[in-house]
Amino acid sequence: MEVPASERLRQVLAAFAFLFSAGAAGAVDLQEPVTLQSKKGVLDILLVAKAATIPSLSPLNPTGWVYDICLNPHNGANDCPAVAGSPNLYGGTRLQLSQGDTLKIHLVNKLPLITDSDHAQDPDEAFLALNPTNIHTHGLIVSPHYPSKSDPTYGDNVFVLTFNSANGAPIVSPHIHGVVAFDSTDYSIKIPAHHPSGLYWFHPHAHGIALNQVTAGMAGIITIGNTKDYLCNDAGCATFSKTIGVRHIILKDTQVLADGTLKDQEDPDFCLPPNEISLAGPLGQGYCPGQDHSGDEGGNYTGGRWFFTINGQQFPNIPMTAAGGEIWRITNASASITYDLRLWNPAQQQDMIVQVLSIDGVGISPEAGLSSQAMAQIIGNKVSPLPCPGVTAASDSKSGVQPLCTKRLLMMPSTRAEIRVAYRDATGALTTPPPGAQAIFRTAGFVTGPDGDTWPAVDLGTVLFESPAAKAKAPAALSVNGGAAGLMVPRALASDLISANVAVGEDPTCKTLPKNHKRRIFFNAPTDNPDAFGLGYEELDEHNVPVPGTFMDVKSFDPMRPTVCLPLGAGNAPVTERWQLVNLAGEDHNFHMHQVRFRALSAAELDQTSLPSTISGQGVLLDSVPLTHADGICASVDDWRKGACTAHPVTVDIPFAVAGDFVYHCHILEHEDGGMMARIRVRPNTSQAAGLR
Repeated sequence: MEVPASERLRQVLAAFAFLFSAGAAGAVDLQEPVTLQSKKGVLDILLVAKAATIPSLSPLNPTGWVYDICLNPHNGANDCPAVAGSPNLYGGTRLQLSQGDTLKIHLVNKLPLITDSDHAQDPDEAFLALNPTNIHTHGLIVSPHYPSKSDPTYGDNVFVLTFNSANGAPIVSPHIHGVVAFDSTDYSIKIPAHHPSGLYWFHPHAHGIALNQVTAGMAGIITIGNTKDYLCNDAGCATFSKTIGVRHIILKDTQVLADGTLKDQEDPDFCLPPNEISLAGPLGQGYCPGQDHSGDEGGNYTGGRWFFTINGQQFPNIPMTAAGGEIWRITNASASITYDLRLWNPAQQQDMIVQVLSIDGVGISPEAGLSSQAMAQIIGNKVSPLPCPGVTAASDSKSGVQPLCTKRLLMMPSTRAEIRVAYRDATGALTTPPPGAQAIFRTAGFVTGPDGDTWPAVDLGTVLFESPAAKAKAPAALSVNGGAAGLMVPRALASDLISANVAVGEDPTCKTLPKNHKRRIFFNAPTDNPDAFGLGYEELDEHNVPVPGTFMDVKSFDPMRPTVCLPLGAGNAPVTERWQLVNLAGEDHNFHMHQVRFRALSAAELDQTSLPSTISGQGVLLDSVPLTHADGICASVDDWRKGACTAHPVTVDIPFAVAGDFVYHCHILEHEDGGMMARIRVRPNTSQAAGLR
């Protein structure tokens, strides 16, 4: 069976569009990612991980590692058909799915050996030098199943590693954290019928080299449903929404040396002048230049560039021609970088206001009357909340929710955000743009703590406001119904997953967390290896007192032993646990758990001065949350108990609806690869009392 002509034509047109824009004088227009869409309930793709030249990172034109993706021809081929020109594989592909679809992936590993000294010389990591890979569909609430007699495929399971047999076979080792496969692996990922519509992404999750592979270019995005599923459900907004454009933005960064070598182990000081703590002078356009750190026993990056791209393009023009402005669906697909995103209006000399519509794939609809402080806390401080201009308290009261606006998005790695971008005057009011109106889309730079990293400030693209006057009156804010309320206790979603959950099999050693108890997770360096990263654990009783015998000191990832083991509720109903996340390190971390969404609690709710329904409204749900660094120095949990440092805990409620083995970790991949990850085991519960009946 050959690739359909329509699919091949689409790829050719996408390649020519990219080449044409790249050849234009000056800045080029931003192109949408190539999109593959499900048909008749299935998206069946061939995904080839391979080395390829990245012409979009000119003039250095490095060789990176990319995903070449096409519809699966099912003819035995392990390569996608050749496409004329130079397709922008580095930029990333979009997979468009609907609820109830099945995503089938035939993953083929054609990656080269890794030759950097870290992986080549460490005996425990020798297998990583062979460059194994796998795939993770980040943010999807789906089964992580293993193959069975009736189904030889994997679900969203990170405990399988596919090796390229041309690179050799790995030596058997307890450090290999999964099933070993050669050359190809098949995945079948069923999207539940009640899965939320939204923005997700996919990337490799081979522990120890996830940083390298994502940095080299291996990532793409997934969209489920349509923005209309959760935006503009009221009549007035629905009419206006027809005039709004939708744009997908994939943010990636890559360091390239002067000789064209792509540096897959990034150095945060790459662009930092020696003996300086921040960049000075005008911001680079799509990159910052490398500096010479050889005098400080660092690298000489002179002539190199740290590229910051949108859909693989350097500093593109972003023309906005839709009368209603645009919805931007932004993914931070960086391995480690935190983006502090702003939209700078040089004529007004200020950052522009945008409306935040969704975070981490779920629409944002906090309850009316929520304070800015509480709103920031339940969004994990990813947004600095502002009132939306033109929205009155009366309209908030009538709808029961308040829209969220901001001038700043703090996006740690893996974060997704959807925003409404439209031209506004100096007061923030929506208006028709004057001739020549522009703004600069930029990251303002970010420091992750006294022991952390300094990420550079870079201009990412120029927004050209060319929108004509809208025929329909623009609403001051778009209405949002993200469906978070149904995910707080996801019974319908759990019902969709019942067959997959039961197939996992029960484990009598997994015990239910006692009522009003919670789990505490520590983030720090292990005391016996301060250069590594790790997680610790203890259970707290109803009085917040540690339960004797439950403490586990901070240790690096042990793939053989689950740190947490719990059953679902009776009849496989969802079960909700409360976790406290305590960062004892001198740098920020970024908590993420597979297979779930969770709710961050505000200080008011924790202090019992506000009811949960008042705090959450229709709700805010996340799949990652930033953890601010501790103040002071704590080399151990014991130091913290003695008051040597002050931590800033984040408390989350996690509804579990998926059975299987998966992980939680810091989604700064340098930290995850360094050991800041743990295995969690969730098992079905076939007792019927108060189940899903």
